[in-house]
Amino acid sequence: MRVAKEDKDRIRIWSDSPADTEELGVILGGILQPRDLFFLSGELGSGKTLLVRGITAGLYSEELAISPTFALVHRYAGELPLYHLDLYRLSSPEEIEPLALEELLEEEAAMVIEWGEPAKEALPASYMQVEFFRGEDENQRVISFLPYGERYRMINHLLLIKLITLLP
Repeated sequence: MRVAKEDKDRIRIWSDSPADTEELGVILGGILQPRDLFFLSGELGSGKTLLVRGITAGLYSEELAISPTFALVHRYAGELPLYHLDLYRLSSPEEIEPLALEELLEEEAAMVIEWGEPAKEALPASYMQVEFFRGEDENQRVISFLPYGERYRMINHLLLIKLITLLP
């Protein structure tokens, strides 16, 4: 894994394998706090659910994340509960309303939303956008963390410190 600070706020991470992406999630799981909100975007198969699986491991959940595409919402119990949503099949804010996302965010839990564009209007303007891109080889992923709000700038700072400490 490699990491670079792109500008004042954004960090970019090169994951060389699915195991690296999952390990990144484990590190992130150790940073999350109640009401943290992450939006994940990227092509199908780009590693979004792998990152969430790592987050559940980092939160010491007994259950590792799977893609919630058909259930839309999955809650993982752990040191901090995690809501994992996949809104791939939804396209408008009206379709989001029955999920009661605002109520979920009031809980002492973190939330990660894949394909979350339709939900952004209904949720706070403070969040972390995580973008996944395919890298130079089949298993490499380039993952960008773009914070919106002070809490998420702090997460990037903590993530950067932890990664620099762990990397050779």
